[in-house]
Amino acid sequence: MNCKINVFILFIGLLFTAFGCKEFLEEDIKDRQVTLLSPGNQAQIPTYTVTFLWEQLDDALEYRLQVASPDFDSVSLYHADTVVTAPKFTLSLEPGIYQWRVQARNGSSETVYTTRAFVIYESDLSKQVVVQTDPADQLLTANTALRFGWQTLFGATGYRLQIDTNNFTDPENLLYDSVLESTGHNFTIPKEQVYQWRVRAESDTSQSLWSTVRQFTYDRTPPAVPTMTAPGNNASVPSSVTLRWEAVSDAVKYQLYVYKSDSTTLYSSTYPLSLEGTSHNFTSSSIGERVIWRLRATDKAGNTSGYSSYRSFMINQ
Repeated sequence: MNCKINVFILFIGLLFTAFGCKEFLEEDIKDRQVTLLSPGNQAQIPTYTVTFLWEQLDDALEYRLQVASPDFDSVSLYHADTVVTAPKFTLSLEPGIYQWRVQARNGSSETVYTTRAFVIYESDLSKQVVVQTDPADQLLTANTALRFGWQTLFGATGYRLQIDTNNFTDPENLLYDSVLESTGHNFTIPKEQVYQWRVRAESDTSQSLWSTVRQFTYDRTPPAVPTMTAPGNNASVPSSVTLRWEAVSDAVKYQLYVYKSDSTTLYSSTYPLSLEGTSHNFTSSSIGERVIWRLRATDKAGNTSGYSSYRSFMINQ
């Protein structure tokens, strides 16, 4: 018994030597510091859209960003208090005095905050850009209703939203072109197609630059029904068998259903099983048991195919 324990301890020691403790233990980051990049300390900024940047910190899983005015010792307003995984965040602000700070975190520790100050001074609306919030660029959706949203821009009295299917090459024939008072709009997508959208702020005397052009695709066409390949229908198989099917070109996952012999009772709580691949290893301990299975496919937009036909097999050993 002691020999087995010693062998196990030796094995663990070899693993630590080969891979290092970092593979097993999360690094403590409490004594480290996040390096802030932009905006620089005491920066004076003419644009209301500010992109906060900092260096990625090794062993950090996420970052907490806070933005306040005029500073964190005498806060009159918090403009952001958010947790992000990427070392970047964009926010639309009004002219004023601000401080921002970032803290890196992982599951067991966190750094102290690193803090900087900056000033936004009032500038012409024509130099500004609206920050889009949703939908995200390259969205693929099967939903007919879509919500467009953006952040408020200082000095704006309205926002011109444009939606098109031809990249705005013909301004006189856009799918949608309207000035809105709010920072959001509900839109009903007319048909399956690729669309582009953009927004700008407007006032009585000026208008901002256009935002970036974002694209989305409306897709309601379900993927093809998967073709089952193995085992053959009514085949006699061993207790451990691999269920296989052909890949569907636009599918991102498959729902596999395995039933008892009555074709309605699921074989276990494991099913239905969501899989990205085109096979599944099934094991039974009941000799002579008849098992039934079928599956369907789902594409990136969330459309689901019809079910494949039922197939059955018999456990022979």
